[in-house]
Amino acid sequence: MSEPIHAGHPIVGTWQLSSFTEENLETRAVCYPFGEKARAIVIYTVDGHVATIFAAADRKPPIAAQATEQEALALYRSMIAFAGRYELIGNRLIYHPEISWNEAWNGTTQERVFEVSRARLEVKSVPVVSTLTGARTVFSLAWERAT
Repeated sequence: MSEPIHAGHPIVGTWQLSSFTEENLETRAVCYPFGEKARAIVIYTVDGHVATIFAAADRKPPIAAQATEQEALALYRSMIAFAGRYELIGNRLIYHPEISWNEAWNGTTQERVFEVSRARLEVKSVPVVSTLTGARTVFSLAWERAT
């Protein structure tokens, strides 16, 4: 059963990404799927809503106002974004995406393991098939509280 989220819970607030790595469970290789300087923000509200957007470090804007097919594909593959609900069960962070950049996520349940202090949030996925590489992976995120 999920725990009530209260205003003083340390996860509530806005966080900025400091690290995003992905470990291939077959090869044990660790990579930075969006580059070592990936950008992201996640916001957790006291009423159980979450919104996040990730962008690769090397994203390039389209040449014109309307992206070409190739530019659009590159932009799609260099971001992650979703919003919905979240719940906490012990050290598990459970997401329920309601809208996302990838329609396959909508209506799913996604489980993570987390540890949070006042200024740092660490989140690790359970084993998943990466939407970025297609390999079976575990990804790790480190966040710092936004100022």
